[in-house]
Amino acid sequence: MSPSHRPARGRTVAVALSLLLGLCGCAVPRAERTERPPPAPVEPTQESLRDGTAPASPQGPRPAWSTPVGRLDQEVGESGPLIILPDQRELRAVDRATGQDRWRHPFTTGYRYVIAGGSIVAGGEDGVVEVLDTTTGATRWRAAGSQDVVVDRQGVYARECTGDGDAATCAIVGRDVQSGRRLWKIPTDRFARVSDVSLGARRPYAAAPGRYVVVRLSAAGRPATYAPVAPTTGRTGAGRLPNRAWYGFLAGDLLVSTDNDPPEGDRRCTVSVTSVHAATGGRGWSGAVYSGRRENGECAKRLADQRSGQTLIGSGTRLVAVTADERPQLVDLRTGGTVWRGSAAGVPVDGDDRSVLVRGTADAGELALLDLATGVPRWTAPDPGLAGTSASWRSTVTEGLVAVSGAEDDRPQVLVYDVPTGRQLGRYPGWLAGAGRDWVAVSRSGAGGLAVELHTF
Repeated sequence: MSPSHRPARGRTVAVALSLLLGLCGCAVPRAERTERPPPAPVEPTQESLRDGTAPASPQGPRPAWSTPVGRLDQEVGESGPLIILPDQRELRAVDRATGQDRWRHPFTTGYRYVIAGGSIVAGGEDGVVEVLDTTTGATRWRAAGSQDVVVDRQGVYARECTGDGDAATCAIVGRDVQSGRRLWKIPTDRFARVSDVSLGARRPYAAAPGRYVVVRLSAAGRPATYAPVAPTTGRTGAGRLPNRAWYGFLAGDLLVSTDNDPPEGDRRCTVSVTSVHAATGGRGWSGAVYSGRRENGECAKRLADQRSGQTLIGSGTRLVAVTADERPQLVDLRTGGTVWRGSAAGVPVDGDDRSVLVRGTADAGELALLDLATGVPRWTAPDPGLAGTSASWRSTVTEGLVAVSGAEDDRPQVLVYDVPTGRQLGRYPGWLAGAGRDWVAVSRSGAGGLAVELHTF
C-alpha cells in the first residue's frame, strides 16, 4: 500500500505497493514517485526475529491480552469492537476486550487489506479483490483481474486488462465498495492507474470520499496526465496536470501535483507544488514548500515519514510542510498562504486531523506535538533515542495517543504518550503494530514465537 515509484534523475527505484491497496495482477511498469530512501541498517525486525529474546522489562499497563501470530507485515487495524490482525495468509478479527477470535478468513496468496467503513477490502497477489463484512468476515463480493487497486470509503478503483504486454486492452473501473456493482469504465492503456495519495489518510483505513478521484491517464506517444474523475459516474472534470513523478492528489476542489526533488543546484529542499481547479481547469496556486532534512543534512524529500502510514499530513486544502528556514508550517493550497509557522525548527513526521508530530530532524531529535489548527505546541518530549533510519521505526498519532517505536542498541522499543499532556504512558519491548484512540498493539518475540499484545489506556 505504499505508492509506486518511477525512475528519475538517474536513480534506480523499486516498484512498491499502493498506499491504500496496491495489488499487482501482472508485471506492469508504474510511475509516480522518484526517491528511494537510503538503505536501513540491518537489525532485527518483527518479520524476522524469532529467537525469543526479550529486550527489556515493560513499563506501563500490562496487556489486556496477547495472541500468537505467524507474521505481521501490515498494520493492525480497528473496526468497531474488533481488532483486525493481518496474519500471514489469513485475516483475523478478534474481540477488542478479550482477544478471542471472532472470525478468520484465509487467502491462497499474500494479500493487502483496507478497512472501509463496514467493509474490509482485501486482495491477493493473484489480482483477486475480495470484500468482506467486518462483523462476520463473510464475503460480500469478489472480482478477478484487478491491478493497482485503490480504495476509499465509497468505491474500489482498479485497472482491468485483457491480454498481455503491448497487446493488452485495459480500462480503469470504479465499483461500489458495498455491492461490487460496476459504476463506470474508462478505456485506457496498461500504464494508467488511480492515484493512491490522499491528504491526511492513514493505512489501513480508507480515505474519505471526495468529489473526485485522481486518475493518472496515459496514451502512447503522449505525456501522462492527472485527471479528476467523479467516483460515482466516471465523468471527468476539466482540470489536468502533468505527471511530475511524485504525487498527484485532491485537496478539496483542487487537483494538486508535486515534485519533491529540488531543482538542480537548489539546496533548500524545495518541493514544487502546482494546482488547478478540478472541475473547471482554472489555474490554482503554484509555488514551493520545503521538506526538511535528515540528521546527516540530506533533504528528506517526503512530507511525512514513510513508515507512518501516511503520505501527506493535513486536512481539507491545508498541507503540513516545512519553511525555507526549516520550521514546520501549515500551507493553504488555495492561496499558498502560510496559516501558521512553527516557533522552532523541526520536521513534521506524522499527524492526524488535530495534531502534528514534529521531530528535531526527519530521523532524530526531540519530539513535539503541535495543534494542527494553530501550530501551538501541546508538549515536547526528549529524544526517544530511536533512530528514524531504523528498520523498526514506526509512528502513529491518534486522537488520544502518540506512539513511536524503533531500535535502542538493537532492541526494539515502543513508547506511548498521552496527546493532551505528553505524559509517557508506557514503554514496551517490541514493535509498534498499530494504534487507536486508547489502545496500542505491540508485537514481540518470545519462546513461543511472535505474538501481538494489546495495551489499553
